[in-house]
Amino acid sequence: MGEYYYSEERTEPFSQAEIDSRLKNSIRVPEDLESSDDSIPLDKLIIHDKHRDEGIRILVRPLTRSRSVSPGSDSCRWLALRAEVADAAAEKAETKVLAVTQTSKDINFALRIPGESGVDETRPPIWCELYYDPASDNQILYNRSDVPITLTKLSPSLVDGEDGYANFEEELVPGTTKELCPASWRLSVYGTAVIDFRVLTKHVATVWAPHEPSIVPSATTSTSSSSGALNSLVKRSLKSSTKRSFSEKDGGEAATAEKRRRISNVDDDGVIVFYPQALLQVGKDETIAIPGGYELDQYRLTKRDQIATTAASSVFTAQHSKVPEVPDGGVITVKVLKTSGPNNARPQDSHRNVIRQADVWLREYRSQDDLQHESIVKLYGGDARYLSLYMEHVDGKDLAARSVWRDAGTDTFTGNRADAVRILKDIAGALNYVHQRKRVHNDIKPANILYSRDRGAVLCDFGLSTLSNDAATNGGHTFIGKKLRGSPSDVWALGVTMLYVLRKITFPDARGRQGHPKQLYWMIADLNRRSHHPSKGASAVTQMQQWLNEVNEAKSKLNTPVSPQPHFQEV
Repeated sequence: MGEYYYSEERTEPFSQAEIDSRLKNSIRVPEDLESSDDSIPLDKLIIHDKHRDEGIRILVRPLTRSRSVSPGSDSCRWLALRAEVADAAAEKAETKVLAVTQTSKDINFALRIPGESGVDETRPPIWCELYYDPASDNQILYNRSDVPITLTKLSPSLVDGEDGYANFEEELVPGTTKELCPASWRLSVYGTAVIDFRVLTKHVATVWAPHEPSIVPSATTSTSSSSGALNSLVKRSLKSSTKRSFSEKDGGEAATAEKRRRISNVDDDGVIVFYPQALLQVGKDETIAIPGGYELDQYRLTKRDQIATTAASSVFTAQHSKVPEVPDGGVITVKVLKTSGPNNARPQDSHRNVIRQADVWLREYRSQDDLQHESIVKLYGGDARYLSLYMEHVDGKDLAARSVWRDAGTDTFTGNRADAVRILKDIAGALNYVHQRKRVHNDIKPANILYSRDRGAVLCDFGLSTLSNDAATNGGHTFIGKKLRGSPSDVWALGVTMLYVLRKITFPDARGRQGHPKQLYWMIADLNRRSHHPSKGASAVTQMQQWLNEVNEAKSKLNTPVSPQPHFQEV
């Protein structure tokens, strides 16, 4: 993974000084490649199946006089490719480009082009990032420069049915995004062409659905580079196989999956299906084969039981072919972040959601990767290509689980005093471990604590975790006045969670539901904003103050140090 900067923490353009400080380690074109024929368009270069098997997603060609590019990633190499030419004498013509591979650790690829100063030309540096969209072959271009850039499409789309952006040229001001389909593109600044790059399609995953063929008659959304051949295979498949209908009871994801599934072949054992966003569309007991250019990026996953699904993620149990810590046939927990938003969302909002979820994945992966504590769920690994995390399976439900640890009618905790003591001991120990490593969880709440009387309490979900004293964003717990994060906010949140566990308050999150008799809901990001629209009801500050008063009232009912015996009604 190359250098990385949280988009939630910093969504405005970077200053010139910041850009210059990060352009020191640029990759220059090797001297023996200087003879490369740059007149050959990128879309004329022959991309073999082996290149897609290796996971190559982007071809980059610097056009500047300095002939250098700082990609911010180790997953790239200079590659000599032949061109598809009509002239027999030019059959051996080659061009050298920077081939960028998306591995299981890459959420994006950074393009950083140094500026140039001279008598004939003065040009500022460019800094853009290409975020891989896990739901398609497209990529999200994010202009992090402090100057506008011009984006030009150089070739027809490389995917059938993608005929948009005809003669496309658009100026992207700092901080804006654009979704790019597989094609060749050019970035220019102030009329000077700086870099060409070509977006390639993915090497798709395959899914085996034995015993019950899964056929969905749709090939119109295929993003395969050989979609014409795929369409004919789909038609033959439909004649020789049965259809399986999908409904809301399939987890709520089948309705959208129905439109995106791609079918390639049928055999006696079942159907091999190509999925654009495979881990969100794989069904129970189906096995998905994940391809990759590196051995560690190749594995198989067999889905078992769905645990939970929300607008932001899907969590289920599965068997993984390459987790050495888990016995053969053992079960792990898989968490997949979703990037699709509302159908009526603005393009910029949809792009930001892809970037935000990619950043959340990386934050959780990095925050939890080296944590080894008995009361913290163990992270085995992850795959940035699908925004998936592979974790220890804890045989226990979270403290917010209805009809398990939360009464479905009253929203009160259903455990006893011994449960409360165990939960406090285990999670306090986990937080102490995290805080000693200068990190903050930022999202301590009942839903992020798994509990069983055999295992005890286990802390999970590090998606909002940050280093201590990082700037606050729009999520998690913060020091409101200083706009900073810190370990005391985790401790305070654990205290509120314990008020719920001690049955001094009802399940806190229930207060945010519409129709709740005592609804309280506000956004932390609104607390430091002065403006408030009267039609939106009480301000965030007012609602927060009401909540703090209720917490203080509940706290006052706890036993004081002078009380010899704690009062807790056994159940």
